[in-house]
Amino acid sequence: MGVKVYDTGDIRNIALVGHGFSGKTSLGEAMLLDAGVTTRLGHTEQGTSTFDFEPEEQKRGGSIASAFAWVEHQGRKINILDTPGDQNFLYDALAALRGADSAVVVVSAVDGVEVQTERFWHRAEALALPRVIFVNKMDRERADAAKTLADIEETLGVKPLVLQVPIGRESGFRGVVDLLTGRALFWGNDESGTFQAGTVPADLVDEVQSARERLVEDVASTEDALLEKYMETFELSEEEIAGALEASFKKGTVVPVFFGAAARNIGVQPLLDFVVRCAPGPLEGPDLDAEDLAGNPSTWPRRTDAPFLALVIRTFIDEFSGKVSVMRILSGTSPEDGQVLNTTQNLAERLGTLHVQRGTAREPVDRGVCGDIVSVAKLKDTHTNDCLSDPRNPGRLPGVTHPQPMMAMTIKPATKVDEDRLKVAVERLIEEDPTLSRTFDEISHQMILNGMGQAHLEASIEKMKRKFKVAVNTDLPAVPYRETLSRAVKNVEGKHKKQTGGAGQFGVCFLDVEPLERGKGFEFVDKIFGGSIPRQFIPSVEKGILDRLKHGILAGYPVTDLRVSLIDGKYHPVDSKDIAFQRAGSKGLRAAMEAAGMKLLEPFYKMEIVVPTESMGDIMGDVTSRRGRVLGMDTRGKNTVISAVCPLAEIQRYAPDLHAMTGGKGSFTMEFFAYEDVPGAFVDKVKAASPYRETEEEAD
Repeated sequence: MGVKVYDTGDIRNIALVGHGFSGKTSLGEAMLLDAGVTTRLGHTEQGTSTFDFEPEEQKRGGSIASAFAWVEHQGRKINILDTPGDQNFLYDALAALRGADSAVVVVSAVDGVEVQTERFWHRAEALALPRVIFVNKMDRERADAAKTLADIEETLGVKPLVLQVPIGRESGFRGVVDLLTGRALFWGNDESGTFQAGTVPADLVDEVQSARERLVEDVASTEDALLEKYMETFELSEEEIAGALEASFKKGTVVPVFFGAAARNIGVQPLLDFVVRCAPGPLEGPDLDAEDLAGNPSTWPRRTDAPFLALVIRTFIDEFSGKVSVMRILSGTSPEDGQVLNTTQNLAERLGTLHVQRGTAREPVDRGVCGDIVSVAKLKDTHTNDCLSDPRNPGRLPGVTHPQPMMAMTIKPATKVDEDRLKVAVERLIEEDPTLSRTFDEISHQMILNGMGQAHLEASIEKMKRKFKVAVNTDLPAVPYRETLSRAVKNVEGKHKKQTGGAGQFGVCFLDVEPLERGKGFEFVDKIFGGSIPRQFIPSVEKGILDRLKHGILAGYPVTDLRVSLIDGKYHPVDSKDIAFQRAGSKGLRAAMEAAGMKLLEPFYKMEIVVPTESMGDIMGDVTSRRGRVLGMDTRGKNTVISAVCPLAEIQRYAPDLHAMTGGKGSFTMEFFAYEDVPGAFVDKVKAASPYRETEEEAD
């Protein structure tokens, strides 16, 4: 017998989103306590949090992955999706956000609207999610409600609908005045969430009256009939205001604001009450933008009697259960036989026992109903972002694009035992976190782990050691320098002649070699006429040239952006063979490189750096110090967006550096731009650091 199965109409799914360390997890913990799920307020740093249960989260004091819990409040089930706010773990939060029907945007009363808050805001807006703002940390030094409200209006471009007036400032914050009921609510300092209703403090009477008038006028403006009545009587009943507030919030036309101090469990119950009363249920959102298996666009209804469709919003590896997939059921009910189709991968899966998550605790549930969030273990090939559907009526949702990696590290097994396990461990990490990827450096012969930043990579490596018992040593990967010719050379001979007692090896080719424009790669042109080289050996010459392109003569890096024309050659009817012309081609290109002279190229990346405007000058100076070029600037709210190009060698550690320079308020994206010449002053340094060492065969 599983836990209670709630009717779809009694389910509410809310995502807690906002910048890192704004207090989202503290708010979720307070909700659990106030709903009677826990007996004390959980804290990440104390290791008592329901949401931040990973050791890596407790070490850094903040969330690195989305976590799920549920409570019952006033007869309704509230699924709480606690998301990370650090840009290193952004994708995980965006994936989880697709499982919500509304979002609680947590804003620090000390720091205001920060860069990740703004990003989450616009993402929730794109998903048509109603948003309510919880202004947190009202008890902290420099907390300023009025300044925060002004920041919300300026940065997010919305007029906040203020439902409360705070009582007290900073350490003296002790409650709020509810503008709908006119009651003053006072909390104690014991973190229990217990509060008492009382009269409005005398020093707030005028402010409360003025704020209530603005509230009533703003709510009345959401409906023509209500506004007409208000203009006639200047009064609305509490029921009329509440009804209009609920309707307008579900439509996303108003953004209610609450105040509190989640770490002390102050001001959380009114938010829970609001969620139960006004947040939309699973059936109240718009139809889903879907597609059939051929990729043709369609719509998918949110109905209990529609075919089963679910979206996997989180995947993690549990020490005891193995791979666990958390999914939001978007329509229908989980099939009794468990047979589903993964329409993203186009393969069959079978659902085992379904569970509801509360941190690490998993409780079985008899069935998954439309709108609920459930988990299932041991799906074979299903990952985050995949859709599971009724095989007889398949459908799927478009996926979320993974962000480009911002940082990379080489990972080398610490021991021989770790070497045997490394590949499997990395694959399981990537299965849990799709923003990780692995590549292989052909020059250093090391595996490279790519991620969103230093914190992301370090947490992943710690997790690999803890969960999969694999330890690695890390370093920054080698910069993928390239080499190219300085000038064109003509009629260069490549000759290979070898006599070994029996049949020998003989092949001669003549090459014209010229540099190409950046990014053109390699071209091979066959200009042989008259049979100076038999046709069957021309591919052999090209193969030898391609092999030589792997390592230039300057620092051993791959050679690029050149055209090689095969113009003439010689052969022997007995001794000429495939290997002879391969070696001739290789030697010919080497001779051409020596004759033309080589130069080093380095990769430049185009960057979009978003920083607080007050940090703009420092960041631009830093870009210049990294041999970068500022291309332009733009204003985005209270932030400045700097476009620049920088050499990769100077920005391999840019993620933690930018975090330090901006106090965690800056973010950036980058993508490959072009290869450019390495300045002469740096060439010797690059040559000395090259991991390549020429072999005797290559030097021959």
